[in-house]
Amino acid sequence: MEMSNNHEKDVYELLIELWRNELESEGLTKLPDGLVQKLKEYIGGIKHYLKVSDKEALSTEIREAAVKATSRLVRELFEFRLRKILRCALNNMQPENLIQFERRLYPGFLKLINEYRESVEEIAEAMAYQDWEQIRARHEVVSFLKDVDQIVGPDLEVYGPFKAGDVAALPEETARNLELAAVVRIIKILEPKV
Repeated sequence: MEMSNNHEKDVYELLIELWRNELESEGLTKLPDGLVQKLKEYIGGIKHYLKVSDKEALSTEIREAAVKATSRLVRELFEFRLRKILRCALNNMQPENLIQFERRLYPGFLKLINEYRESVEEIAEAMAYQDWEQIRARHEVVSFLKDVDQIVGPDLEVYGPFKAGDVAALPEETARNLELAAVVRIIKILEPKV
């Protein structure tokens, strides 16, 4: 579908055709190159005419109605597209026929949906372990976030050295101090309540 430069009517009729195609299509339809710019020029031309025209003239009322109708069609067209884009993002699919601003925004939709799902997963996991309790011991199991040289614990035992990603059992006080310093993450060991 190529856009005609002949007349305002051509742009409006093209917009109606695009709106209808988008409504009837399962996937995103291909929009003509330069559509957004053409619509801006079309509306800009009508608005310029309205600034310099006789406010009482019938042609002025017709053009004001054309601006409103065009704006409504554009909003509905892109609302249809947004729903299709979000459906693709929810199914982790790459949609076809995205236009420039849609391509730019799509990764953000994916990121938000993934963050949402991760939060839900955390809630679900927390609920799954709701009736579990932490095993109490003299040592805490930790995962190191950073490389660490040897550590002397309150029991005067030497622990380490450790690399980021290592898992070890450390005295509770040492583990808590390292956690506060963002050096380790304490791993809670759980068992079902009896």
